[in-house]
Amino acid sequence: MRCYLCQDIAVSRCYTCGQLICARHGSHHCTRCETSVTTRDYRSDRISATPLGKGGRTAWWRPQPAEEYHPPACYQCKSLARQVCRGCDNHFCREHAGSNGLCACCARSATFALWVLAALGVGVFTLLAFSRLTVLFD
Repeated sequence: MRCYLCQDIAVSRCYTCGQLICARHGSHHCTRCETSVTTRDYRSDRISATPLGKGGRTAWWRPQPAEEYHPPACYQCKSLARQVCRGCDNHFCREHAGSNGLCACCARSATFALWVLAALGVGVFTLLAFSRLTVLFD
């Protein structure tokens, strides 16, 4: 592997542009990136007002640190959650799971709604039956 400027043996790679460089042309940044001037080329479009290699960033070609990851937590006990509720989109663990892919809270609400609906149905049926009985006895 050779230095891209002088074809000498490369010992490092420039943190800014990623080119291979020898010990004479830099250690962390190549001379072009440190001085912002292309070697032996002084045209105005080849000169930068600020040096390119003085940033605190890591090299683009090196592995980057991963973003911090927080696993999903249960809405109730904050333990590791493996499911998401279909009703409210809350994460829940196995202990706080309801039925049919719902969390315990939504499952209770759904069960309560079914009981209310059943009570209304029984009430309507009773009223209809009572009204028929009153018509028969009149």
